[in-house]
Amino acid sequence: MSTVKILFLAISLLFGTMATSPTGTTQKPEKKGGLTWYTLKKAQQLAKKNNKKVLIFAEASWCPYCKKMKREVFPKTDIQNTMEKFYYPVKIDIESEKTVAYKGKKMTKKQFSREMRVSATPTFIFMRPSGSVIGTQPGFIEQHVYKALLTYIGTDSFKDVGFKKYMKRIKTEH
Repeated sequence: MSTVKILFLAISLLFGTMATSPTGTTQKPEKKGGLTWYTLKKAQQLAKKNNKKVLIFAEASWCPYCKKMKREVFPKTDIQNTMEKFYYPVKIDIESEKTVAYKGKKMTKKQFSREMRVSATPTFIFMRPSGSVIGTQPGFIEQHVYKALLTYIGTDSFKDVGFKKYMKRIKTEH
């Protein structure tokens, strides 16, 4: 994973999971801004069943760059199509006291964020269908770079080539 960490830094930029409401009932997927946002539990179940990845958007209500992602990047049709093709997206409020289960432990979303070492918002956490973390990427990401990153991870290209080379490759293809 260190190669993936280095890769993500270079661009500057769960099995058994459960999200519940304060009353303990499972939440349904939320359709917002053209995207369907899943609970961590549902995303992991679907990812495993359909061999897609889970993409966690770790955010905070006060975060201007989270709001900018929601306003400028997520509403774009090409972003929505790419996310839908490769991922089950999940929103995690890093300050929330709502509970999730991760690696067999119940914890708040705030504790989960710490477990994932989220130190800035937004942070994108890419997970395999098994729930293991592929890598993380903090910060606002411009639309064209975000789409490339989604495809890079979604197609498993990260296993064969670094992100900079991948970006050069897709530039020459267009």
